[in-house]
Amino acid sequence: MSSYKVYVYTIIMLRKLQDKLNNLPRKPGIYQFLGHDDQLLYIGKAINLKSRVSSYWQKNNQLTPAKQLMISLLKKIKYTVVNNETEAILLERTLIQKYQPPYNIDLKDDKYWQYIKIDLRDPWPRVETTRRFLPAVKIRYFGPYTSGKDVIQLIKLIKKIYPYRICDRDLTSLPNGSVCWQYHLGLCLGPCEKKCSSRDYQGMIRQIIRFLSGDTKETINYLEQKILTAADNQDFELAATYRDQLIAVKKIKTKQQVLWHQKVNEDYLGLQQNNQYYFINLFKVRQGKLIDQNNFTVKKNQHLNDEEILLQFIEHYYQQTTDQPKKIIVAPNFKNLTKPIFAATRGRQQRLLKLAEVNALEYARFNHQPSATDKTLGVGLEQLQKGLLLTKIPERIEVYDISNIQGVYAVGSMIVFINGQAAKNEYRKFTIKKSNEPNDPAMMLEVLQRRINHPEWPAPDLIILDGGKTQLGMIKKIANWPTWTTIALAKQNEDIHLPNGHIIKFKKKSSAYFLLQRMRDEAHRFAINYYRQRHQKGGLLSQLDKISGLGPKTKKTLQQNFVSLNEIKLATEQQLKKLIGPTKTKLLINALN
Repeated sequence: MSSYKVYVYTIIMLRKLQDKLNNLPRKPGIYQFLGHDDQLLYIGKAINLKSRVSSYWQKNNQLTPAKQLMISLLKKIKYTVVNNETEAILLERTLIQKYQPPYNIDLKDDKYWQYIKIDLRDPWPRVETTRRFLPAVKIRYFGPYTSGKDVIQLIKLIKKIYPYRICDRDLTSLPNGSVCWQYHLGLCLGPCEKKCSSRDYQGMIRQIIRFLSGDTKETINYLEQKILTAADNQDFELAATYRDQLIAVKKIKTKQQVLWHQKVNEDYLGLQQNNQYYFINLFKVRQGKLIDQNNFTVKKNQHLNDEEILLQFIEHYYQQTTDQPKKIIVAPNFKNLTKPIFAATRGRQQRLLKLAEVNALEYARFNHQPSATDKTLGVGLEQLQKGLLLTKIPERIEVYDISNIQGVYAVGSMIVFINGQAAKNEYRKFTIKKSNEPNDPAMMLEVLQRRINHPEWPAPDLIILDGGKTQLGMIKKIANWPTWTTIALAKQNEDIHLPNGHIIKFKKKSSAYFLLQRMRDEAHRFAINYYRQRHQKGGLLSQLDKISGLGPKTKKTLQQNFVSLNEIKLATEQQLKKLIGPTKTKLLINALN
């Protein structure tokens, strides 16, 4: 569409929507652009709804070609007011995942992002991991980290060096009970029993913040002093421990390559692509040092070109991090850029951007090369799409199963397959609460009702219920069941029950047939394992009831940490004392012997 036609259409649409635009509130919220037959085109967020939505019709607004086309299709605007920018970010993200509008990017990795969080509103802050980014005054976030393994290793290292508290005890009134075992092991300063001052504890937290911000100098000085003190006290074992920690920190420092003597803070985004995805490599330069890199995968979108994909990624990513650089450097062929986004011009910038592009290519080669198994899965997913008349290949498939014996210890399971592969970190367990009778359909109803109470979980492209026509009929009893394609897989004859009442089958030995079997078997395995855990713990509780002198709290503690009496018998006396105290430990050991 030519710029003149877009301008004329813009004027026409502006007149039609003028009343709507005039009545938009100057409040934070999300807005939705809808086209013909209320087709959802785009979801956006705004600190000021009126200002943001009206900006699409300003003459000086440099709309990308995709945005121009989107505006040409626009028929209606809807909006939702929220309390603040954070709520707008969360709601926008949830709705995009649920509805996947054609003019929003589909970022494949963001559901796995993790952050390290330090809440400075607490006088005795903890260092925690979280998947929810909720910016607030005096809350520090570090990340996002795309590798959960990296976060775990980093937290372990920090905990070894700095003895911050991990308990959730109320420390507003001190002293507060006996000092916990973390203090006795040297892993906590012991604020619960006034073993340290607030000033000393806060000083330690400031050191952790500087360390997480990329400044390792103070941590190195701190450890070197600890080594000298331990050596002076002839505690050579402790000195060796500090030495090992110092080596680990210096390894991190070595990885932080010095690029510039000037203290520049910049991010570099290298972009590569194949037939299905864009791959983005992000290099972080802080204080002139290359301190970190992350890789991201964005699904291709026929409505968006390379530049539009990258600009949407930048908007999406940087609204979820407090680590904002002064400049974001991208390829010189991108033109419609505004601060803080700049095209690489100078030699050093271009060299580092080229390196980011090489890393994006290596990430794509290493992680996204289709294997023979992938090709078979691809065929199976295509067969599912055609056989079930789905509008697209089902990327996220959720399978539900119920496990119980005569209604006792009943459980439900949700397993997830993404692109034909089991995504075990997405699995969920459900303890059946409402029904104690052997009624699998009613239990399935409870599980599905609880599923839709989690809009933060990504929307599935296909739901499979292990069962038959009766299980499938349960969705009719859920008033607000989303428009998710739901089928039931019967155990007999491998019949597939569709919502319209039809029954179909896939040919035996077809890729779709084997994929359905594999998913059903995995759901059954997961549900059975959870049922066995509940059954064993229930049996353990009944056995503990026979031991006089054990109160409800003690029995609950044992039940949470052991699955059988044999496990308790194998535990050491020291382990049991840490859990339930010396008196109850002696009573328990005597009863078991």
